[in-house]
Amino acid sequence: MLKGKVYTDPKSKVIIKILPNTCVSVGTCTIFAPNTFELDGDGIVRVKESTWDEAEKIIAAARSCPVAAIIVEDLDGNQLYPAK
Repeated sequence: MLKGKVYTDPKSKVIIKILPNTCVSVGTCTIFAPNTFELDGDGIVRVKESTWDEAEKIIAAARSCPVAAIIVEDLDGNQLYPAK
């Protein structure tokens, strides 16, 4: 099992799991959901401590990742992206 970081935002109605060891610093996630994602000093995706984008934008950001470093679930833990 890959280790990652988990973030929850009831307002956006999603759980985000970041797999930092998978991230290759492309940064498209920051374009699709700029209020949610940013790259840290090493170029690895992380979730901002602010008001997140809507769930649709977060899912689009996850889809834009070429290495699937972002997993999105609903608040019940059902995986929305990528499909299981």
